[in-house]
Amino acid sequence: MSTTAVASNDEAIPVTPEGHRLLSELLTQLTGEGRAEVSARLREARGDGGNAADNPELMHAVEEQIRLERRIAELESRLARAEVMDGGVRADGRAALGTRVRLRRLDAPAPVTEYELVSSVEADPSLGMLSAESPLGAALLGRRAGETVEVEAPRGPLEFAVLAVEDAEPYLLAS
Repeated sequence: MSTTAVASNDEAIPVTPEGHRLLSELLTQLTGEGRAEVSARLREARGDGGNAADNPELMHAVEEQIRLERRIAELESRLARAEVMDGGVRADGRAALGTRVRLRRLDAPAPVTEYELVSSVEADPSLGMLSAESPLGAALLGRRAGETVEVEAPRGPLEFAVLAVEDAEPYLLAS
């Protein structure tokens, strides 16, 4: 999962209900199966005996354990600061966190694109999950079908037509 913004340690992080559920499941998986797998690798590497500095398998297993514990701490911090948003299309048909927006670029021939507007901790544009804090995501918030948005990009402004705003379907979170 990629992130487009990093929140400070005390800042609330808005997440969709589905995103919160999936982040919680990932944390459970890492604290259970993930830790068990790393512990088994550590035991196996220690079984080789000898000096720890001369045991590359042990050093690799320790590095893997450090990465796992950092990931767990990151997820725990994010979940502790998570503010679950209702999500979905607002009564007036406007895009909000948890909506799927279908759009098409107006300033160049391009296919129709769909994105779900999510928080920065859920964002993964390759899976169609766009951070509401990104330039395009922020421009889409509050828009309705039929409107156009302009987004400033490094090569100049881009124009998009909002074709549809609808409730998002549940998605799979990349780990």
